[in-house]
Amino acid sequence: MSNDVNQSYWSASVELPKFTELKENITSQIVIAGGGISGLMNAYQLAVKGYEVTLIEGNELVSGTTANTTARITAQQGLIYSQLKSQKDANTAQLYYESQMSAIKEIERIVNQYNIDCDFKRVDSVIYAEHEKSLKDLKKEEKVYKELSIDGHLTTNEHDLPFETAGELIMKNQAEFHPLKFFQGIIEVLEDLNVTIYEHTRAKSADGTTLTTVNNHSIDFEYLIIATHFPFLDIENFYFNSFKISYGYGLVAETSTPIPEHLSLSGHDDAGLSIRNVVKPDSSLPVLLFAGLGHGSYEQKDMAMQLSKLEHYAGQKTANKDTLYAYRAQDLMTADSLPFIGHFNKQKQNYFVAAGFNKYGMTNGVLSSMIISDLIEGKDNMYKDLLDPSRKKGTFQQLKQHLTNPIHVAESEIKNMAESHPDLNDLHLEKGEGTVARDGMSKKGVYRDEDNYYVVSNRCTHMGCSLGWNNDDKNWDCPCHGSRFNYTGKVIEGPATDNLDSDIRPSK
Repeated sequence: MSNDVNQSYWSASVELPKFTELKENITSQIVIAGGGISGLMNAYQLAVKGYEVTLIEGNELVSGTTANTTARITAQQGLIYSQLKSQKDANTAQLYYESQMSAIKEIERIVNQYNIDCDFKRVDSVIYAEHEKSLKDLKKEEKVYKELSIDGHLTTNEHDLPFETAGELIMKNQAEFHPLKFFQGIIEVLEDLNVTIYEHTRAKSADGTTLTTVNNHSIDFEYLIIATHFPFLDIENFYFNSFKISYGYGLVAETSTPIPEHLSLSGHDDAGLSIRNVVKPDSSLPVLLFAGLGHGSYEQKDMAMQLSKLEHYAGQKTANKDTLYAYRAQDLMTADSLPFIGHFNKQKQNYFVAAGFNKYGMTNGVLSSMIISDLIEGKDNMYKDLLDPSRKKGTFQQLKQHLTNPIHVAESEIKNMAESHPDLNDLHLEKGEGTVARDGMSKKGVYRDEDNYYVVSNRCTHMGCSLGWNNDDKNWDCPCHGSRFNYTGKVIEGPATDNLDSDIRPSK
């Protein structure tokens, strides 16, 4: 695979401005923790209404899940409407569809108002089935489309696809864009609106009306918006057990058999392969983005092997040339497939959260800004109760998740404990290698660069789960709740806020 592993085309093709680290105590009317789509869009909606806004990001803006996205802006999110009707009711399904369409409309409005050059265009979304068995699921979903007056229908071979299907469920008038170009424009707007932005400033805790960073600087606020992908305040509200962490994979390749320009595809069968066109002006051939092969973080699958499988599946659909970019994305999945948007809990009415977008962050990230800005202004919002983090979730799916999450954590720990590891004192690694090693009765994570061994604690600082080595990213990953640390032990993705204990030893 001749790719740039762990870099999306979006990130490679756009250079965003850099911002300094917070190095003093400050005060701001609103503080937003998190510089992905939710954080940036909430900053926009509130700043444009005249609020004083400060945004902090633990790494760099738009460097996490928002950068590693298919950027399909769609209300067609798997077979969610038949699911919502079955698990809840038709009104819930209708309201969620309307919420997603309103978010698409808002994105288009912003693109047009600020003349943001981001390759935005309207497309039709398509879920395709490859087998008769999965076609039955599409027929069930189409029936709900008709009940809810959703503009879409089931068809076979209506479009000139480069591969055979058993059927295609179309939802009309969706969209796609280049996300980093869009946020490049949004950041310019935020600067014009005098939003204060700090990078490399990670939130550690919040109490009352004061947020504290990992470097012990404070921000006094009236309102706090937690938009950190996985909420950094997760223990008190049991958020750590409210989400499943899902990993998915993406690659970008040139092809001689593109899909139609007006379509964006998503597979319903085993690989769940999504396919969309990418505007890449310097390519002589059409370019496609493929994404799929999602799995739970606790499964700890090898990234290189997953990308190789994805490349294989993509090659079965279209005649592709060399892979140009490949990456892994992390998503938070909720039990009822609805995001958490609104008040953090019933006690802290000036704290807000946006999380658990179930792989559809483009619409739900924008929707979060529309809902939360209304709540802060004291206005009603028609989607508030639907997505309220404190909503009643007493479904079988919620109960199942609360039971299976701890089971998966336990299974992961048992697996890690059963594995044999070399003794740290006898360890020899080649340059660029990492592994887990025994150090007396404990385990350490070890990585070697040119001159040194980097030895870190093998326990996540969030809740103590054993960490696994990700050789492609050169990171330590937590299979329980998705925290990630670089090989020196520094947090690069929460919910963990504390770095790993670390030591540097010269290589032998």
